[in-house]
Amino acid sequence: MNSTVSTIIKIVLLVAIVGLAYYLYEIIMEPIRYENIKEKRYELTKSRLEQIRDVQKVYRSEYNEFAKDFNSLIAFVDTGKQSIVERKDSSFKWIDPKFLIETTKDTIIVRVIGQRSVKEALFGNDFDASKLRYIPLSENEQEFEMEAGKIKVNDIVVTVFEARAPNTKIFADVLKKYDQFIDNDYALKVGSMTEPTLNGNWR
Repeated sequence: MNSTVSTIIKIVLLVAIVGLAYYLYEIIMEPIRYENIKEKRYELTKSRLEQIRDVQKVYRSEYNEFAKDFNSLIAFVDTGKQSIVERKDSSFKWIDPKFLIETTKDTIIVRVIGQRSVKEALFGNDFDASKLRYIPLSENEQEFEMEAGKIKVNDIVVTVFEARAPNTKIFADVLKKYDQFIDNDYALKVGSMTEPTLNGNWR
């Protein structure tokens, strides 16, 4: 075997070794890259969902129901007022009609003593409320899904809402690249349309 052929074989083997090493490196690094992307996007998405929940709680305290869409929620942040409530324990005399005796009943007196801007109270005046509808870092400003309504729990009607960010929206730009790692059926969410809870499903 002459030196030229030997050199070519060595070069081919070197290229093959480098190519194999790169392939193995990519196999190792791909899930690590995805986990880094996932951690950052999930962290920001959870934070945004918590902001939505905070606004919804104030909205319910003012209107006895949750906002059904983001237009209403955003307008409430931009122009809405939150009541400043004073609660005071009290009691009063009451005559029991059955036994005709005077008793004392405890009660709570609730009084509205003022109002403040929803935006200022929750986020500060520089907050851009329009961002509430968008999933952070998502491709083409993917929007959260949200609904609100009422359900019956033990014959009591309660108001409920749910805001969610499906994985298919959170990772819209990398779905094909990391399809083996992404659960397309999972969504981060707060609240529920089937039970009276405001918790996030990641807790």
